[in-house]
Amino acid sequence: MSTWRDVVLLDFQEPVPALSLAADPDHLLLDEVLLSSLKDRQVEFIQYNDPVSFRYLFESRYRQAIAEKNIKLLVQVRDVPLEQLPYDLLQMGRQLTYRLQTIFPKLSPQVVKQLTAQDLDALYAVYGQYQGSTSTAETCAFILHRVYKVAYELIDDETELIKFLLSKHYRQIQYPEIIESYLIEQLQKQKNLTKLPLAEMVKSATFFYQTLQSQWVAYLKTLQEQPAGWKENGQPRGFYSQEKVHPFDHEDVYRLLDNLFIEGYLKPVAGFNSQKLPGWTHVGLVIDPASDDKHRLSSLVANLKEKLPGIGNYRDWLQVMPLYAEVKDLILSIGFNQKDAILMEAQAVESEMDAIFETWLMRNYSSLQNLPYLPKPVMLHQVPHYLASRHHQRVALVVLDGMSYVQWVQIRKYLQGQNFAFTEQGVFAWVPTITSISRQALFTGEMPLYFPHTLGTTRKEEAAWKLFWENHDVFKNYTGYHKSFGQGEGGYQSHAILQQPSIKVIGLVIGTIDNLVHTALQGQRGMYGELKLWLESGYLTGLLNELLDKGFAVYLTSDHGNKESRGIGRIAEGVLAETRGERVRIYRDKMLRDKAAASHSAIPWPGTGLPEDVYVLLAKSGEAFLPAGEVVVSHGGISLEEVVVPFIHVTRQNK
Repeated sequence: MSTWRDVVLLDFQEPVPALSLAADPDHLLLDEVLLSSLKDRQVEFIQYNDPVSFRYLFESRYRQAIAEKNIKLLVQVRDVPLEQLPYDLLQMGRQLTYRLQTIFPKLSPQVVKQLTAQDLDALYAVYGQYQGSTSTAETCAFILHRVYKVAYELIDDETELIKFLLSKHYRQIQYPEIIESYLIEQLQKQKNLTKLPLAEMVKSATFFYQTLQSQWVAYLKTLQEQPAGWKENGQPRGFYSQEKVHPFDHEDVYRLLDNLFIEGYLKPVAGFNSQKLPGWTHVGLVIDPASDDKHRLSSLVANLKEKLPGIGNYRDWLQVMPLYAEVKDLILSIGFNQKDAILMEAQAVESEMDAIFETWLMRNYSSLQNLPYLPKPVMLHQVPHYLASRHHQRVALVVLDGMSYVQWVQIRKYLQGQNFAFTEQGVFAWVPTITSISRQALFTGEMPLYFPHTLGTTRKEEAAWKLFWENHDVFKNYTGYHKSFGQGEGGYQSHAILQQPSIKVIGLVIGTIDNLVHTALQGQRGMYGELKLWLESGYLTGLLNELLDKGFAVYLTSDHGNKESRGIGRIAEGVLAETRGERVRIYRDKMLRDKAAASHSAIPWPGTGLPEDVYVLLAKSGEAFLPAGEVVVSHGGISLEEVVVPFIHVTRQNK
């Protein structure tokens, strides 16, 4: 079946000109599938954003190749009309224009423009059936019904609402803002829902899960008080009212609750007699902690194993990573005999997952850097752009150097007990996953190819951070940066920079976890205990509380993750490699890199987004360039734990 992408691909049938300039105000070209199709046709893609950066890249990499007609280059132009491009570009290339209104002329452009590429796929398939006007309301109604499959007029009581929201938030479905507002407006017309906080429940998964958690306790208390004969098919009081059947008592609802408890969205509660409660509630109870943990681990591993064959795009990996992190956190927190069957199964699934991820990343990583940073950033260098687009008041970015998603699960569990709440997602770090490359990309807002002279150091990141915000209309005097080891006598002590009322934007680097990584003599299990002690010191809690008290919108992220690996033998090259890490080696000569790759178990990285004279050799998952058998926790490679890191909006729990 044809798709909307065919409109673009028709312009790239052979023979393809050496240079194509495409006006793309609706960001149609920033689609993972389309970029992959263009790559298959040997079409290179770059964006025209900052004129100075573009000119540097164009002159250094592309001008001569275009003149010799040995390249097919597509330049996406979003923010300026094509006629305002430099004269030499207009003379060299053909001019193209792509607009959503051309593809979907009967629908409201304002609504369609907010859809993701995948939403557009579904819309394109049913567009021929649309008989309405170009009004916002009719377009929203059509898309909700036919694209998202939401029959909102049938959501007319609390049970139907909870069923809908369980599905929406668990599947991490995010509607465009204009469609979400329309949906809330329609739900508010239902008389049985008027007393509920509908806007918060629809918009915020965090708020919804907090509500379910508190109502779960209230529900269990009510259920336990019922006569014995009501236990399996009772009808306790309603979710928000005294008269109605409780939504939790509906089979379609409690079946959906299982995964929420297993995957950590909801927490089992203690203090209830399981023998007095129906069997389906036991997943949400603390009965026998050791047995509960083993059952939960088994269920998590089964869920993870089930998801691996269906992975097709980056969004799938962003959903797999939190699930895998829960598996690893559970293993580290409770400890298992190395010969335990469930532990061996978890390790086998981890190996399979990393093998699939490695293959996928080698093919698709180059497409990620061009994806849009709205509605959510995909890569680390997009984070400051996202923050600049969302916040015009005070914003703080806290970078826990070296924190993997696994460590984030441990941190989150601790902070939830300190009355913090989180909206979380994953983003892709830069490869190789070392601090000087990936964190520098985070603070510059640029791909590494734009900072070739500081690729091996972080000494310029404060200046780069301030320059980024200055380019987004925040003066340097209003932008702060501070790097610390996250330690202080007696816990957290405020830094002087936070006492400056003029600061509007601040970047904070905390080096504790990276220090734990590089001194982890007992592997990740030893790190787990050390991280627990650091959290209990109160440093992170104190910092987050101060930032929130001072009115900052607080975001927490990492520059890369970490991986426990075992040595396979050193590569004896002396000083031939410029960077000699445990899981990565960087060369300035391609022949040297390729020679090392041919004689060792290693991966030659394609060099996506890196300067031209940087050639990277990566250790395979679970391996390190160390003496055979030596165990280390390190980073630099392309395992899922190293590449996909958390990006968290931190708030306080809504009471």
